[in-house]
Amino acid sequence: MTHDLSAQTWGSNYNLMEVRDRGMEVDLAGWKSGIKVGDFLILKQRNSTTRYLVESIRYEQDPADMWFATASFAPRDN
Repeated sequence: MTHDLSAQTWGSNYNLMEVRDRGMEVDLAGWKSGIKVGDFLILKQRNSTTRYLVESIRYEQDPADMWFATASFAPRDN
């Protein structure tokens, strides 16, 4: 499943916590229910978007839609 977080709206938002290997892997904190390992995230990158594959995700108890994830760069096929 693909989750478009690029608009960064209330209830569907993220923050980059760490960028490794020149953007090939990122740690994120975010808010949106239903994201699972193996899902794709569409993230804003300057004036466009890019896609990442969720490698790990951990949801918080309160608020229940808050999560911490590690994701790897997964460019879209044109």
